[in-house]
Amino acid sequence: MAFRPNYTVAPGEVLDEHREAAGLTQAELSQRLGFSVKHVNRILAGLEPVSPETALKLESIFGLPAGVWLSLEARHQEFQARQAESDRLEAEQAWLKEIPHRSMAKLGWIAPDAKGTDLVRSLRSFFSVGSLDYLPTVWQGVQATYRKAEAFRSHEWAMLAWLAQGERQAEALQVSPHDAAGLRATLGQIKAMSRQGNASFVDPLINCCAQYGVALVFVPAPDGARVCGATRWIDKDRALVQLSLRYKTDDQLWFTLFHELGHVLLHGKRDQFIDFDLKPDKSEQEQEANEFAARQLVNQHELTRFIAHSDFSSRRVCEFAEEQDVAPGIIVGQLQFRGAVPYNSTLSHLKTSFRF
Repeated sequence: MAFRPNYTVAPGEVLDEHREAAGLTQAELSQRLGFSVKHVNRILAGLEPVSPETALKLESIFGLPAGVWLSLEARHQEFQARQAESDRLEAEQAWLKEIPHRSMAKLGWIAPDAKGTDLVRSLRSFFSVGSLDYLPTVWQGVQATYRKAEAFRSHEWAMLAWLAQGERQAEALQVSPHDAAGLRATLGQIKAMSRQGNASFVDPLINCCAQYGVALVFVPAPDGARVCGATRWIDKDRALVQLSLRYKTDDQLWFTLFHELGHVLLHGKRDQFIDFDLKPDKSEQEQEANEFAARQLVNQHELTRFIAHSDFSSRRVCEFAEEQDVAPGIIVGQLQFRGAVPYNSTLSHLKTSFRF
């Protein structure tokens, strides 16, 4: 670690010593420098920096190389800047009451042992800001849109930390320009991935979405962020779809994914969507995304006919799932949503659970 003294010698102090040693008054020094007495006084008091021009003049007058004067000035300026930064870091510790840093540390998003001002620095790096005080400005658009939602308002910075981590993970992905037609054409292929019995679909799914302009990321939610998914546009050619695995079962995972893809394909690039698990949004756009997800995952007319036969044995559900080319758990989820079987049905064993 580099040694940093807790004091500095201002160039003005050194200059004043040389002035006195040379027997010069401040007025005489100002004449030799070609400056006003007021300007020289400001240099001596440390209120005016020693510029390269001034350093060269001082070299001629006192014989001390210009580089020495400039080095003194640079060290003095750095010391002052660090002192001011230290004060800012101390003041920014007030943010530690707002940001869920303990949960973020457990998730590995920030250094686990950082405290005090080191923790402030870690959070600055996480959010990519020069000061935590700038966070409201950086996130003002999201805050303005969702602050009316209780699920967002009660744990606002947990939500924003989750969104920020999604952006960080998306930066590591190679994402092609958005191709809506190509994405629509591959929805069947994406749906079929749900039939894989484990999480082996994750990388192929991420790569498939990236091919058509969608950065898909799976991000666990920090404490307090009761969120299922989110969709927003990183730029005009790339969308970001973020999933939290809030409910951890395949029916919820795939429905949320197709819900978010519905936002990508149906709604404007200026829009941004966060889907909470409390009091679902009943807006027209959310209803459209829900209908899109249900329709893309399972043929709704065929599902209605299946329900009419009232045969909800595990064998028949699995056969219907194979016909629809989806995981059996997705069929169970839609049957439960339709009220055909209860949520505590033994069919729930057909669902696959996922963990980060």
